[in-house]
Amino acid sequence: MRKLLGLALCALAACATPPQLEEGRWTGTLTPMNHPDMANPIAYDVRYVGNDLAVDLIGPDGATVPTRDIRLEADTLYFAFNESEANVPLQCALGRDETSGFSGRCADASGKWARFTMRSPG
Repeated sequence: MRKLLGLALCALAACATPPQLEEGRWTGTLTPMNHPDMANPIAYDVRYVGNDLAVDLIGPDGATVPTRDIRLEADTLYFAFNESEANVPLQCALGRDETSGFSGRCADASGKWARFTMRSPG
């Protein structure tokens, strides 16, 4: 009985493991709200440092912008970063989509936003 209870607890602990993202270079686009036909290429360096998820944004010019407050909850990836030109903080929420990636908005405090897509390296 104890052995069975131990196995059940181990199975429950595995179910409680948070979802993980595939490590590597993800690709995608950034579309500003004021230019809906523009799709700027962007990449994401996704990795784990210990158990913590780390994501850096990589612009078309190769400039890297670190993100913070990163968390993956169910089917939504949340993170924040400072927009590099105006140094404005943006809050992002990207939901899983049918293309094995994520898409959603990053918005500033005034409600201005940009649409981001993110595609798996695999």
